[in-house]
Parts: sequence; structure tokens; C-alpha cells
Amino acid sequence: MKNTPVNFPTIISEAAAADVSSLREFFFSDPSRPLVATGSGGAEAVGDFAALLYGARGGMSLSVSPYTLNSFSDSALSTSKVLLVSKGGHNNDIIFAAKRSLSVNPSRSASFTLYTGEKNEVRKLFLKAGSTLSFDIPDLHVHDGFVSTESTLMYFALLCRVFDPDCDLRKYSTLPEVPYKVELNDGTPLSLADLHGVNHFVFLHGSWGRPVSKALEGKFFESGMAPSTVVDLRNYCHGRFIFTSNHLEESAVVFFVSPREKDLVRRVREFLPPSTKIITIETESDSPEASLDQLIRSNLLFTDLCEERGVDFSSPSNKGRIDKRKPMWIPFMSEMKKNGPLTLG
Repeated sequence: MKNTPVNFPTIISEAAAADVSSLREFFFSDPSRPLVATGSGGAEAVGDFAALLYGARGGMSLSVSPYTLNSFSDSALSTSKVLLVSKGGHNNDIIFAAKRSLSVNPSRSASFTLYTGEKNEVRKLFLKAGSTLSFDIPDLHVHDGFVSTESTLMYFALLCRVFDPDCDLRKYSTLPEVPYKVELNDGTPLSLADLHGVNHFVFLHGSWGRPVSKALEGKFFESGMAPSTVVDLRNYCHGRFIFTSNHLEESAVVFFVSPREKDLVRRVREFLPPSTKIITIETESDSPEASLDQLIRSNLLFTDLCEERGVDFSSPSNKGRIDKRKPMWIPFMSEMKKNGPLTLG
């Protein structure tokens, strides 16, 4: 196994010390203007967290992929605040999104990256455009393998400080003794070894758990460990419970719980069979920290499952021998330029 443990104490310490005042000013100014956040891969969940927090402050918000962002008209982008999230600022998707947003809305487009180095092409674009809305946090020590782990944690911690200046990140420097609970729905305790037959996970979230469930779904898929479904508690009750009913042996239900969802989760569990495999990721917080707390706990679930199943998330196995470089070479940018936004006559 080549997995590198996530450096929680360093990430929390650096996030707690970072200056986020200029980023806060971007989010808090002109609050009636809708926010569109975009990012690829692990950054997609970060965009979702930013949109969730912006909405919790009373603003309209939306998180989309860069590919979807291209479908929006110039008018839609020019009347919004656009947030571009990218760890390094050099993948083709975010570069194209930056060029487009700067061309139609230079005064209300911002980038949020973790590196200030020469490879940060998005930062260069903002500097060339004379924009001061390129937010980079210097001197960070964030290391990801193929699957984003530390960078997502850093982003969540920074956004907690942006939207809740009084939050105390120091409590997250020490990992929880019991980060998650694994059991049958009748209360019988299970170990991770008891989940070896599980090949599909259903992530059920409410409010603060939404971006966390998206982050965990990406990790499960990109590590090649197992497919998973992200669905909110209400939509699960609208019919998606049938999959669980038909696949009790090979599936597990993962509940993301904050104080807001405790009663709902209890009611959902009442109709599930006793033999349903349940994983509970619970926080006692009802603030932006709730998402950070659940992210830390879900990261520990992910890394523990990887160790149990022999999965190297730093460099996942690739049994079909798909060339890992080729997907990134698909000419999305040229296709985006050729097709342009979605328009109706």
C-alpha cells in the first residue's frame, strides 16, 4: 500500500492562520447577486460547499461543472458572481471557464486556488485582466495523490472561516475517537471487514452533508473502490429505497447526520429492514463546521475502507489499462468554443 495518511493537524493549523478577509469580501458584497461556483474533480464538492454557504446567508447560488458552465449564456454569467475553484489553476477546464467569465464579467469573477506558482495559469489570466479577485493562499502544504484528499479538507476549512469568522478550527486538529458507526439496522455492530461483500453505497444527506456526500462519492469512484449514489433523504423516500430493498446483501446506506436530520434519519431507518447495513457519519454541529466535521469523518471512513480492501487511492489500480493521460487530452475546450452556450431561438 502506498497511501499517505492525510495530514490533518498541518492542514487545520494552516487554514486557521490564513488571511481570508479578501475572499470574505467577495462573498459578502452584493449579496443579492446570484453565485455560480464551478470546479472539476475534487473541486466540484468545494464549489458545492461554497454555494451551500452562500445560500445559507440568503443568496441564490448554484454549483456546476465547467462543462455545464459553458452552457450558460453571456447574460446569465454577466449578471452573476462567478467563483472558479481549482487547486493548481492549470487544468484546461478551469482555464477555459476563467477566460470566458473574465471576458463577460471581469468585475465579479473570482478564482480560488491553493498554489501561487508559475503553473497557475488562472492566476495569470486574472493578473493580465487587471483583476484583484484571484484568491490564492500562500505557503500551504497540501498533497494529493490521484484522489483529492488534503486539498478538499483545506478548502472546507478555509470556507468555514470565510463564512463563520468565529469558528474555532483548533478542535479539529485532534481526530475523533469514533469517527463513524457501522452496524446493521437492528443495532448489531459491524466491522469494515463485514462490508467486503458491499459493492454499492447509497449516501443519504440533508443540509450540511450535501457537499460532503458529493466529495465522498468522488473518492469512491476515482479510487475504483465502489460506485455510489448521492441522494437527499426526501428523494430516497420517493422511490430510491427500492434499490436498497433489492440489494440488501451487496449494498450499504450511509447517513450524513447533523442535529437538523436526527429525527428524519430515525424515521427513515424505521422502514428499512433490520439486515440493512448502515454507516452513520454524525456531527453535533449545526453551522458551517458541521460540513468540515463530516468531511473529516468521511475521509477517515474512506481511508480505513481503502486499507481494509487493499485500495491505493494515491495511485489506483487500472485493470482495463486506460491511459490516464488520454481522458485529459479530449479537446473539451475546442468543443466548448465551437458549440458555445445553449440557445433557443
